Amino acid sequence: MKRGAIVAACMFIFGATTGAQQPQQTPQAPPAGTVQTPPPGGTVATGPGRGRPTPPQPQQKQGVEYFVGTWDFTWTGRESAITAGPRTGSVSFTRRGTSNTLDVRSEGKVEDGGAAFKESGSAEWNEAEKTLAMNETLANGTQLAGTGNWSSPLAIRYESQPTSVGKQTLKVRRTYQIISAVSFTVAEELSIDGGPFQRLGNGAYSKKP
Repeated sequence: MKRGAIVAACMFIFGATTGAQQPQQTPQAPPAGTVQTPPPGGTVATGPGRGRPTPPQPQQKQGVEYFVGTWDFTWTGRESAITAGPRTGSVSFTRRGTSNTLDVRSEGKVEDGGAAFKESGSAEWNEAEKTLAMNETLANGTQLAGTGNWSSPLAIRYESQPTSVGKQTLKVRRTYQIISAVSFTVAEELSIDGGPFQRLGNGAYSKKP
């Protein structure tokens, strides 16, 4: 019999239900000169016992300073009791002196020849609790109040208190994704009369220079 070793290679396919287990392939060292892609927060091996740390994900400091200024936005979604549908515009955040409160003013135009709109409100930052309390007057006159949890620098998770519009009781839920110092997105959901939250739409915001 010839001397040697038999090497078996297997590939596991997600979702397959073959009912048979295959031996796992023995890890092999990459060819010389190969640049390895590290996992998030890991290192790239550059030689025996060496490693180059990967850069950390940029994170913005929570607080009113992040929002101060004027942002252009585009909102895409469906019409509802609190929104007329897709729209574009700008929103400005102005700090009240040295306080942790922002005055918020928004204006724009509903797409497809719709009317112009204006909205206003305030946002108060609580540094100790890492929360952002918001009070809003929407374009149709609806008053909305709620609190956003900003304990993670990557996102604000907001939910409003119940508010009455006509014969309906509504609650709004939003997730603000803090992408960079000049960009964030909003995913908005709506619950009617205590029912499940359903997606309303998405907004993309970019800060003016």
